[in-house]
Amino acid sequence: MKILLSLDEMSPGGGPKFMMNLGRHLVAAGHDVTVWAERKGEWWSELPHLGISADCPTLNRNDSFIHRVRLVADSWNSRRYDVVFVNVSGFNRLAQYACHLLNDAIAVVYVLHGDWRELYDLAEMDVRAWNCAVGVSPKVREGAAARFPAKSVIGIDNGIELATATERQSRREWELPLRLLFVGRLIDSHKGVFRLPQILAACRARGLPVTLSVIGDGPDRRRLARLFVREGLGQMATMMGMQPPSAIAAAMRDHHVFVFPTNTEGMPLVVLEAQANGCVPVVTMLPGITDVAVEDRVTGRLMALGNIEECVDQIADMLDRDVWQRHSDAAVTHTERLFSLSAMGEQYESLLASLAQGAHPISRPYAQSRSLADVPFIWLDHLPGAVLRCLPVKTVRELRRRKNKAIRTIRRMKLFSRDQPKLG
Repeated sequence: MKILLSLDEMSPGGGPKFMMNLGRHLVAAGHDVTVWAERKGEWWSELPHLGISADCPTLNRNDSFIHRVRLVADSWNSRRYDVVFVNVSGFNRLAQYACHLLNDAIAVVYVLHGDWRELYDLAEMDVRAWNCAVGVSPKVREGAAARFPAKSVIGIDNGIELATATERQSRREWELPLRLLFVGRLIDSHKGVFRLPQILAACRARGLPVTLSVIGDGPDRRRLARLFVREGLGQMATMMGMQPPSAIAAAMRDHHVFVFPTNTEGMPLVVLEAQANGCVPVVTMLPGITDVAVEDRVTGRLMALGNIEECVDQIADMLDRDVWQRHSDAAVTHTERLFSLSAMGEQYESLLASLAQGAHPISRPYAQSRSLADVPFIWLDHLPGAVLRCLPVKTVRELRRRKNKAIRTIRRMKLFSRDQPKLG
């Protein structure tokens, strides 16, 4: 089959890593796979090594958003993709709107990587454009199924490329100081990264011999670095910046404990990767998500959201060589058994086979009426980019917020009206 994987950019993160993993498996299974991104990003150069075609269109920023959407949709239609997978994100709006303008012969699968209202809102806005959705963990699948009872939602847990026997043999043995690691986007609202200095300071206060390495970048990088300095943790913490996927896996084998005080997730690939490389996770307990990825007190430890002292308690337990070794070995076995890339890929192949046989059919309104009124554009989308950039950013955001709120209100009213008993 001819398959397109779409996202906003190939920058370090779970969404791009998922696309690389899925694309690699589908290419090996004989499919023609292309990754489409509006912007290339730091991991763009990884795609050719995986046998994945890459498409980053040259679009004129001075064109209106509607014109750019049309160009993208025309390109996808002309290339006659069989299936388009969409990484649902507020940054991937161009691809998501292009799906409204596709021929009905192209199946669209929305992949939901998180369990939060804003993500479901995005999927709801485009609900008439996608054939089915994938929830990457039990919690996400349940949330999406409840939100979209009339649509097909398939649960496929994320999977990862497992470490080879040679790579596992290179794993660092237990030693002191215990080496802690964080990998992820440096944005506190999502990943809880401002807890890292608190955790490290609490470890120091207890006299625990530990160090911390931080891999990643993001809008809160500078403030996080300042917090480490303010707490006097400069000798204990190392900011390593962005790293390529191979370096991240190697870093996981070179550290003992993966500290992940996150606030919200879908099915965190970095936690699965840490376990696959024997780096014991200490991660926030998120029901239906992290408690699926981690078997508590067997492959890692789960902690209450924001509980610094509990996190330090779990880290302190890993100062026992035997405890750490048991968890590390169990983590590798657990991930190989449940979260391999092949296990995930086989489920996506089954989904592709069902789509090829006509499962989850839809008729997109635009394909019938050819009217842009069927697409949730707003008046700003008609303006040339040069004009739009002259408007204050706050004004644009407020207008979009009001528009999205109005759409949700109208849809709820329609649902309410539909559910009322008929009179007479």
